[in-house]
Amino acid sequence: MKFVVDNFSVWIAPEQQISGLESLPRRELNLSWVAPMQRRRLSQFMKMALHCMHEIEGAQTQAINFSSRHGDLFKTSGLLDAICTDDSLSPTAFGLSVHNAAVGIFSILNNNTAPMNAIACGNDSIISALIDSYARLRTQLCEQIMVCHADRALPSEYLCFADQHQVDHCIALALRLAKAGECYFSLEPIDFEPTTEPSELLPISIQFAIALYNKTPETILFNNQRAWTLTYHAG
Repeated sequence: MKFVVDNFSVWIAPEQQISGLESLPRRELNLSWVAPMQRRRLSQFMKMALHCMHEIEGAQTQAINFSSRHGDLFKTSGLLDAICTDDSLSPTAFGLSVHNAAVGIFSILNNNTAPMNAIACGNDSIISALIDSYARLRTQLCEQIMVCHADRALPSEYLCFADQHQVDHCIALALRLAKAGECYFSLEPIDFEPTTEPSELLPISIQFAIALYNKTPETILFNNQRAWTLTYHAG
């Protein structure tokens, strides 16, 4: 799988101090382009997703593949708590808790009518989004597509299920096929036995972001189940 990354944006919560993130930029979220009334209603998950998508040049008209392992779990868990205590559910909260809510809000704010998709595939979610995007490019459904992945650290009641570092983060990039003579990335599955403890394992989306940002010649992206080699071909 070979592709070119034309634009790239990454956001990591500034307060999180985790080894391995030093090379990534730390910035405040910028949502000045969203009307104040709308901005006040957005969750942290929604804010970081909109921030990164907006930073991609041409995102207002591009097709988008959005991925997330857990979606806006803080909002979802709040709804579950309300059910358990027999409280009434907020229709707005429910509408904004669905997996495609972030990309839906982005399309509304920008009048973007291009095809959009939302993917959840466990800790392989961003890989699945990249594969689906590549398939769309190869079949000429679009010439360029934006991939956006967002996840937050698990709410406290779910931390007992954590199998990797918990990091509030988002990554967005514009993807297209490579032309002759261009620099490009390639991504291939490999056999690999990880030895990293789950508590020290960075999400693949962050591993991918670090490799893209630094244009690392070769990086093994891995979780506790699968692995891929990401290679940068300088041309």
